[in-house]
Amino acid sequence: MLKVGMIGCGDIAHAHANGWLAIGNKAVVTAVSDVVSANAEAMSKRVGNAAVYTDFRRLIDEADVDAIDVCLPHHLHRDAIVDGARAGKHVICEKPLCLTLAEAEEIAKAVEAGGVTMMCAHNQLFDPAVQKARGMLAEGALGRIFMARTCDCFRHTKPLSEWGWRAASKTMGGGCLIDTGYHPSYLLLNLVGQEPVEVSAVSGRYHISTLEGEDSALVIVRFADGAMGEVLTSWAWDWPDGSWQFQVIGEKGQLFGRGRKLLFKPIGWQPATLELPERNNFAAEIEHFADCLVTGQRPVNTNVDGTRVLKLILGAYESMSEKRVVSLA
Repeated sequence: MLKVGMIGCGDIAHAHANGWLAIGNKAVVTAVSDVVSANAEAMSKRVGNAAVYTDFRRLIDEADVDAIDVCLPHHLHRDAIVDGARAGKHVICEKPLCLTLAEAEEIAKAVEAGGVTMMCAHNQLFDPAVQKARGMLAEGALGRIFMARTCDCFRHTKPLSEWGWRAASKTMGGGCLIDTGYHPSYLLLNLVGQEPVEVSAVSGRYHISTLEGEDSALVIVRFADGAMGEVLTSWAWDWPDGSWQFQVIGEKGQLFGRGRKLLFKPIGWQPATLELPERNNFAAEIEHFADCLVTGQRPVNTNVDGTRVLKLILGAYESMSEKRVVSLA
């Protein structure tokens, strides 16, 4: 039975808690931590009266845990991951991995030195349509990939008083792109399966003028084998038919999907829509992490993959600032 410590008990932690509770035959949350004691107490009751801490360092040092689940604000990810890895705890961490490439390098060294497994919680990779598309792409259903597009857009209605650490670039690391935009960024890299070599980007604040960072961003990517990529993310407008979607275009046809629906349009044939079994992608990612610790399998997205996503996003921010194409080589 895997014993887990949850670090951070805010909104996203509840989605993770659902995942841990769903695999109660494989894992149990034995400790929780949050600087707001009421949040930690509430999470403790939800997961079965876990030990409560208000300092994650004490949880790592004192609690009986094999792994930690990091659901902290962005600027605290590096500290929790490094401290946990150095203490020999396996780590699963919400996106983003961290805020700088220097932090990512420090994480890589700590993970290697601690001999632990590190997984980035990229939940959309466990969506039925994404997993089916990835399998079809691996089998060559589209042949050579020409173009891929991913998006995650919705109109944010949260008042400024509830933005907290997300309103400041120092703690957020930017704006919408490094937060919601992290999802379509890792999704793009995962679907194309090539190394990104160039990036250019534009951004704006169209709806949430009180943010320090952007509320919308458009990112264009060139991949090593010539494929083009596009990431669109926004908190300023809704997107038709669901907030996030993907499209992959290749020499043999196209794939388009989200959730449990995947449309396959081979060239010269009528399109077919696949209705896939529904699943909770947060629960699926949590179970994948737990299974990897038992089998020794590499998680689908380690800190190495998280660093590639971060490098793409930081390159996009550099492009916005300097108004030029940025090399990622």
